[in-house]
Amino acid sequence: MIKGLIDSYFANHYGLGRLVLIEEAQTAEKRFDLMDDDGAKIVDYGNGYASFDNDNENEIAVLDYEGYIDKYTGTKFYNGRGKCDCIIESEVGKTLILDEITSSTSGIENLTKPINGRKKYVGGKFEKVEHQLHDSLQTLIEVPEIASYVNTLSKKICLCSYTLYSSDVMSLIGDPVSAFNLGQKEVERQVGENGAKISCPPIEALGFEFRRISHSFTFSI
Repeated sequence: MIKGLIDSYFANHYGLGRLVLIEEAQTAEKRFDLMDDDGAKIVDYGNGYASFDNDNENEIAVLDYEGYIDKYTGTKFYNGRGKCDCIIESEVGKTLILDEITSSTSGIENLTKPINGRKKYVGGKFEKVEHQLHDSLQTLIEVPEIASYVNTLSKKICLCSYTLYSSDVMSLIGDPVSAFNLGQKEVERQVGENGAKISCPPIEALGFEFRRISHSFTFSI
């Protein structure tokens, strides 16, 4: 459903001079992973950067949102526009998830280390992810036909999927002096399949929850 709405109404709403189609992949696997290398892709469980449970084996659509927006590179619309990696939809489950995948190779602290580039993010990668998800959601629901559809859904989530590589996971478990890391590990253990619900008023104002989940766990669709 969401693919058809984007293909039919998105470009016209924003007055874009060229019509492109958003790429979509589908799966009914009970468990699967996503990767974001050269576009969002469905891969076998355990082989990607974000893991998902689909216990009812519903048909799940994964749309390469970042790749779609990138097709408008060079336009005024594109410049400075935040974009998440992908959109995950279960029509049967009345579920829509906007997902952004990020990672750290030097501990959980790296995900909150300030970014001082052209765009500054005091809260680091985690803050940047929030902005990307919010901008993506805002861009989508400004299209009236998409907004009308989103209003019919029961489960609406902006999701930050993050990976700590092996050396970092070991440091979370084995570093007795890092209370922050130990606390983070406990948070991950408690939230499990639902991810941690994080307060994010801009996203909540648009009718979505904001959640964050470590790749140590599998998000339940």
